[in-house]
Amino acid sequence: MTSAPSRPQQLNGNKLFVVKRLFYIWALVTTLGILNSGDCVGQVNSDNAHIQIIEGRKYYVHTVGKGETLYGISNKYGVEVKDIVLENPLSINGLKLGQTIKIPVPIKVVSTKALDGKFFYHQVQPGETFYALARQYSVSVENIKLANPEIVAGLKANTTIRIPVTKKIQQDNADIGSPGFADNSEEAVEDTAAAEISSLADSVVDTMAAESVIRRDTIMLKNVYHVALMLPLYLDINDSIDKKRKPEDEEIIFKRSNVALEFYEGARMAIDSMHKMDFNARIYVYDTENDTAVVKKLMLKSEMKKMDLIVGPLYRSNLNYVVAFAKKHEIEMVSPLITTNRILNNHPSLSKVKPCVQTSVKKLASYVFENYVSPKSVGFKTNNIVIIHNSDPGEQLLANLFIQSLTEWSEKPNDSGVVETLRLEYKIIDYSDREMEAVEEALSIADSNIIIVPSRDQVFVSKLISQLYRKNESYGMEVYGLPVWRFFSNLESDQLHRLNVHIPSPTYIDYADAAVKKMTLKFSEKYNSYPSRYAFEGFDVMFYYLNVLKKYGHQFQSFLPEISWPSLQSDYTFERLGKNSGYENTQVFILKYKDYELVNKTPRIY
Repeated sequence: MTSAPSRPQQLNGNKLFVVKRLFYIWALVTTLGILNSGDCVGQVNSDNAHIQIIEGRKYYVHTVGKGETLYGISNKYGVEVKDIVLENPLSINGLKLGQTIKIPVPIKVVSTKALDGKFFYHQVQPGETFYALARQYSVSVENIKLANPEIVAGLKANTTIRIPVTKKIQQDNADIGSPGFADNSEEAVEDTAAAEISSLADSVVDTMAAESVIRRDTIMLKNVYHVALMLPLYLDINDSIDKKRKPEDEEIIFKRSNVALEFYEGARMAIDSMHKMDFNARIYVYDTENDTAVVKKLMLKSEMKKMDLIVGPLYRSNLNYVVAFAKKHEIEMVSPLITTNRILNNHPSLSKVKPCVQTSVKKLASYVFENYVSPKSVGFKTNNIVIIHNSDPGEQLLANLFIQSLTEWSEKPNDSGVVETLRLEYKIIDYSDREMEAVEEALSIADSNIIIVPSRDQVFVSKLISQLYRKNESYGMEVYGLPVWRFFSNLESDQLHRLNVHIPSPTYIDYADAAVKKMTLKFSEKYNSYPSRYAFEGFDVMFYYLNVLKKYGHQFQSFLPEISWPSLQSDYTFERLGKNSGYENTQVFILKYKDYELVNKTPRIY
């Protein structure tokens, strides 16, 4: 596919040297962002701030000085911007000179030994006391108070406090699976909705089922998290190539390591950012060499059992063994690049970032319904929907899924709760029957032709696009394809542009976006090159999951459906694929060729 690029071009520079040097330094240290509990997170200027006790909690009362911003103040006091905004809602509109705002005094753990580095979050109920909580959780009153130094006037109902986890509690609850509380059938939430099994080969369960027992008021946090990053870096091969290279020879990187190296570069940027946000983690980077034997040896390392999160491996050939290990040791895991939903079956601790092709087709059906079939859409009575396949069984399944999803959307109630009876009209064409003769019979001269082509066959797609292009003057057409079309090199941009081609995609990079520009600048300064799509992927995945760890602790999977998150190229909206299965990111962009570039036609998460 040829098009005018909107992204910056690659810089010249010794990329391999920079990446290898950074990797080896990092791999030897393996520790990023670990701070002593007594480290100062912010220097408070006493000239324009003082501490007050408001409703039983400690706050800095700060008077805004000239030129001060929310970001600058958050750094000064060691809190996040959102914490300031929550306490001072009007500050979201900007700060004024002389304005007084209150800033929560950060929680500061004074004895990691006493607290053992782990916590529960407990929502205080009316009438509860320190003594009652100490008995309930088998910890001392003193340790509860040490974990919550900001509480100076006793407990208040509906506030959330930290409960330190002792080794005894961990041992007592080892067989329960949900540490820190006993099972209570009256408070348990059980979803027994039957899972609808899809006939599609790559789909597992369509309906989302919750954990059999979920307690939303308990989140276990740690002072330091352990994260494994498993990538096929092929460092030994790259070393061997580099040693054989003569000084005058051009630098060569082992081709199969490019994706992992670029992913690593972006991940490193995200980890550096989290470090600055006082997130404490020990990061372990492992070179899998895309070899199952190597992966099995890595899983025997003593530190693997204490991981809180495993990112990777990138490819399915090495995934199964790691997933089984993670399931056995209750370790959360993320697959950043694999698309098939089959890997999620029977693995509730696994989530994957890339939606499968069936999810893309469903999102495509939703977009077509809203823009061409719904009574709210412009000219919905004059749109001619044509679905074309090439007699391939996989294409037929996707075509049927599109029709099924379109039908489901047509049967949903409107804003008033009334189900309107919509008569769906569409035509299914088997291209292998009479090729363009059959296609042209289905097209309408008077109406807008909405053409769906659920094919991953590059030869067929290229031929069909060329033939439709030659009929473009006679028929008004919009063509909808699959995500893989973005990587078909033989599709002409002019044809895609004039046929109004739309493509569902799990990723979209807006190079005009301020955050993307900032990332691109910092990346180029660090690596002397511009970030590839895999570098953006590495940044997005690591930044999202490390933030989830920071907020929800290391048993976070059940919270994923509640966390919608905007990223640089991949927004995150997770759904669980059935009871005892993992989580799929279902966020899909619909991209359209406009002015010879792909532009996003769907709203983003902000």
